[in-house]
Amino acid sequence: MTDHSDLLPTSAPLAHFLEFFCLHGPPANGDATRPVTIIVNHGYALGFCPARLQPLWAAYQVSAATRDVDYERPEMFHDDPRLPPDWQIGSRGFSRVNGIGHDRGHLVPNFAINTQFGRVAQFETFFMSNIAPQRAGMNRGIWQRLEKQVIRAYAPERKQVWAIVGPVFGADPPLIKRPNGLLVPVPEAFFLILADPERYPFDDPDNLNILALEVPQTLGSEPIDDRLISSLPALEAKTGLTFFPRLTPKEKDKLITHTSPMVWPFKAMAPVG
Repeated sequence: MTDHSDLLPTSAPLAHFLEFFCLHGPPANGDATRPVTIIVNHGYALGFCPARLQPLWAAYQVSAATRDVDYERPEMFHDDPRLPPDWQIGSRGFSRVNGIGHDRGHLVPNFAINTQFGRVAQFETFFMSNIAPQRAGMNRGIWQRLEKQVIRAYAPERKQVWAIVGPVFGADPPLIKRPNGLLVPVPEAFFLILADPERYPFDDPDNLNILALEVPQTLGSEPIDDRLISSLPALEAKTGLTFFPRLTPKEKDKLITHTSPMVWPFKAMAPVG
């Protein structure tokens, strides 16, 4: 397996965090035409693609907690100063595409990182290196509910949950022109892969359960249900990424790639206060 990824030099002091954020290894990028630079933060890691001017994947871990913190949401986004200027798209909001408003959509959510990793890690979620154009209806609707319920519902139920998120692009994505002239492609959907090593020994791939979801940008406030279910092979084919790259093909074949009432009940994702 060839991986066209490298580590951002300034992330080297935090590279050991990849073991905590990326279960069974960071996603491997098979697209030689769109290399990925891995950025490691204090609460998450991501693979930034200069050709797409946004991450192709981002990964984090949340755990059950008896109490947490909840800082106020920062008011400003920031270009990531660790990136070269020609990779920075500016911190202004996105324009409309075909009459539809697009938000600065977090890949790794402010909510999860804020409550579990604290204020400094929360600030890092507002770097534009963690942002992709998301339709306002989807970002403020079903996607926001997914982000919150991963930590509010699944983490308490399963003790710890690993998440990998990222964009899915069509063959000819629309482009948003930024004030500095850079063109940012708009994804047609976003994926969310949840993983939990359910039983001891927790590093045994045979004990790993996953849930793979694909959320089209056309959705708004629809319920979280079976329509979102995808599979690991389908998402790998659409993204060019290899998830859990340290697993052998035989080990990956054993993964549960769909939800069930026993493993990942959607009823747990019902709105909570």
